[in-house]
Amino acid sequence: MRTVIQRWSGAGFLGRLGIVLLTGVTWAAHGVQKVLVQPDYMDPATVADYFTVYAYSAALLLTAASLLTLRDVARPLRPQASNILVVAVACAVAGVANGLEDGLGVRVFGLAYVIGVVVGAGGMIVIAFQFWASPARRLTFVPAVGGLAFMAVNVGGGVLGLVAWLGFGMILVRERLRPQVSPVPASRSQT
Repeated sequence: MRTVIQRWSGAGFLGRLGIVLLTGVTWAAHGVQKVLVQPDYMDPATVADYFTVYAYSAALLLTAASLLTLRDVARPLRPQASNILVVAVACAVAGVANGLEDGLGVRVFGLAYVIGVVVGAGGMIVIAFQFWASPARRLTFVPAVGGLAFMAVNVGGGVLGLVAWLGFGMILVRERLRPQVSPVPASRSQT
């Protein structure tokens, strides 16, 4: 994990960190707004209604990008890397479809949204189980809590997304700032 993070340029690191943190903040903003305002996201009419629709779409799109960063950092085996990519694509599809269906009223995107959400939310839980059984075990909380946020989105669960993605961001910063330890050269045996 550390070698991947150190390999990123300063701008590359800050860009990835910004996306990860913005993912958590967007999920949380959507969750808080959903509970406090109780907007009508199915047939939006007010600014609050549209904010909910587009904040949720943004959270889904940012989740897709953050999952790609998670995949980069965890460096999983090929099957798990493929699963993460499928879930990221599902989140992106759900985000775009939600914006088009609820935001613009194009109902034909409803099925794409539902498929994207089911694959995205369920897939994050599958990824969490895969992380638990891998060397990336300490990153299990990110897809686990992120998946729960996804599943509890209608009751303000998006706040959990802040925990998942902010926690991941803190790990990225810690690993980036940790002093590099140079490898100790192997001593030559005398024969």
